Amino acid sequence: MQIKNGCLMIFLLSFGVGVIYAQKIMTFPQALEAAYKNNPDLQAQIQKANEVKGMFIQSKQFWNPSLMLEGENIGGSGAYKGLESAETTLSIMQPIPLGDKLHYKQKAADAEYRAMLASIKTKQSKLYISVGKAYLDALYAEKWHQVAKKLTNLNKGIVSDIKKRKISGASADLDLKLSQIALGEAEIEQSKARRQIKKAYAFLSRLLGTEILDSTNLSDNGLPHQKILWSVIKKRIDDSPILAEKQLQLKASRAAIIATKKDVWPTLALQVGARHFSDDNKNALVVSVSAPLPVFDKNQGKIYSANANHTRIMKNLLSKKLELEQQLFSDFLDVEQYSEELHKIKNVLLPTAKKAVEIATSGYNKGLYSYVELSTSMHRLFEEERHYQDSHAKLDPIRSTVIMTSYPVITR
Repeated sequence: MQIKNGCLMIFLLSFGVGVIYAQKIMTFPQALEAAYKNNPDLQAQIQKANEVKGMFIQSKQFWNPSLMLEGENIGGSGAYKGLESAETTLSIMQPIPLGDKLHYKQKAADAEYRAMLASIKTKQSKLYISVGKAYLDALYAEKWHQVAKKLTNLNKGIVSDIKKRKISGASADLDLKLSQIALGEAEIEQSKARRQIKKAYAFLSRLLGTEILDSTNLSDNGLPHQKILWSVIKKRIDDSPILAEKQLQLKASRAAIIATKKDVWPTLALQVGARHFSDDNKNALVVSVSAPLPVFDKNQGKIYSANANHTRIMKNLLSKKLELEQQLFSDFLDVEQYSEELHKIKNVLLPTAKKAVEIATSGYNKGLYSYVELSTSMHRLFEEERHYQDSHAKLDPIRSTVIMTSYPVITR
């Protein structure tokens, strides 16, 4: 009795293919669109920007006069009894900021709003990376489950064949025990892979802001696969959404320093009105001007804090740029490493492992090899496939991170 070569060849051909057939496909761009639309963290950041926008709108409101009605000499005694000697004043008071400080306050609010808009781009960039990693984790979890399932079926076929060979006296009891152990391990691996799919899809669904997705509807279409060069990445680091946000925060802090210094100028309170004298039925114009004198309070503390905040942001920008450059260089080296691994596994190791299994299978059927040699060759093939899938699962998220961090592609 021979191990069925058809079953084995189907298993061998399945390695490295990684095709998932499904009726409903969600591509990576579609997943991103759903995340940009529904992700609660991104929506919260957008509302935070709207909050700053409201402050910017409010900073442009200048004409906001106060109406005041004042009565004097009412309800006294003697000549001031009743309303006969009453003096009634109706006036309007308008605060007038001096030193053009309102203009600089508006510029500071506008700069802060622009920095908040950039923070949305940064949030989208980070969401792109998170969704990309979660999407790929779910995609490769499904692919690995397909491999584990085929391995289980193959081991079932081997156990069945060995039982038949044992009846005819062509196989030892040791071969049966070893094959049953291999089958049990394969079933455990398949069970782990099945649950890993559920975990991966649940996490992806959270990022997309949707209900848990079906586990067979992802595709590698639309994923970034372009070749990346370190010389190009280094030139584009300054265009990173993260650094762009920091640059705008730095500009906003400069505008805040100027606005704080201009705030030393007092706000003039101009009051204009009319007064009516009830005793002789005469009227008079009333004008009042007042302003605080910045003798002691010259905004020293606020100016000091604004300068310190500007210096802090500037140092953070430098630190973030150095950190980003180092991280991108490290990721670039990882991309090169995993690309090299994939090329060697696909073109050398996997074909060699497949050929070893074929030789071991043929030799086992002819009685040249024991089940130990067959099992060892199958295990080696299984490990090379695991290595192939693992390298892919590491390469694609890192490549997406490098591209998104150094290539500003978000247009929404």
